[in-house]
Amino acid sequence: MAQQLRVINNASQAVTNTSGSSGALVVPTGLIRVVATVDSYISLTASAATVDNTGIVIAAGAENLFVVANGSFVNGLRVGGTNGRISITCVSLGR
Repeated sequence: MAQQLRVINNASQAVTNTSGSSGALVVPTGLIRVVATVDSYISLTASAATVDNTGIVIAAGAENLFVVANGSFVNGLRVGGTNGRISITCVSLGR
């Protein structure tokens, strides 16, 4: 039987030519889904931080799942010349 993602909570942040950070995430399950509207560099850290072009690259529209600690931050920076948004969703696996 296929596993389903269940949404626990959501956060969103702008992704521009300047590195930005989410607020501290409430992640009781340890699992987040990250989707960006534009190609982006991201980093996952224990406190707000900057990210540069050595961060993890995520493609626009691609679903990315990461295991993180409760209270983690997602830091983002756009790859190209267009601003966008990063959507961060705390999820759980199950029915």
